[in-house]
Amino acid sequence: MRLLYTDISQSLTEILVNQAASFAKSGYRVFYIAPNSLSFEKERAVLEHLEEEASFAITVTRFTQMARYFTINSKRSGKTLTDNALTMFFYRALLLIAPKDLSIYGPLKRDLTFIKQLVDLYKELKTSNISILDLHLDNEERKNDLIAIFAMVSDLIRQDQFEDQTPLAYFAQAICSRELEKELSKTVVVIDGFTRFTAEEDYLVSLLNDKCHQVVIGTYISQKAFQKSFVKGNVYQAS
Repeated sequence: MRLLYTDISQSLTEILVNQAASFAKSGYRVFYIAPNSLSFEKERAVLEHLEEEASFAITVTRFTQMARYFTINSKRSGKTLTDNALTMFFYRALLLIAPKDLSIYGPLKRDLTFIKQLVDLYKELKTSNISILDLHLDNEERKNDLIAIFAMVSDLIRQDQFEDQTPLAYFAQAICSRELEKELSKTVVVIDGFTRFTAEEDYLVSLLNDKCHQVVIGTYISQKAFQKSFVKGNVYQAS
């Protein structure tokens, strides 16, 4: 893994693009990864710094899209769990659970705002690689309600044969199974625009670091901050 850093007065993207172009000219397939919120702006910025012939070997994308690129031909065991399908599973689960079994959330069984909050929580837990059992809630009745709801949803997803894995988790599984050894050995990953990774992204980056030709991460940081030993929340803290 290569960490490239510069202070805010310099163009980090230009530095990383030069790195990406160098790997592309050497025959490697380069994935230039940007955060979801910046992917379109970052693609435009990257292309502005690239020579035309180099742009064909460099894909500016997000982690999720990169995962789909490598696993698109893999045969998955179940149907894709879309947001709409997940919403319906929570709706069904709440209808199936008796009101007496939900001490706090019984009156919200048909509340669409509440169901959306459950869907968002489910997705956040998946991204963080934790289960509902790992949540620390002061209210024990509230936690028991959530455990009952999520357990029912998991049962329904399994019964209907849906794939209960995020694209990144499925990609990580494919990497661990050694299905992608040859492709990844000819791949370079350049990461730009992140201040921190989710637990799922962090795990994936560690796997890519083991299998890819190179992983390059760029960040804005001063020399003083870089030399500090104190780190908080995956961000260097300068005094």
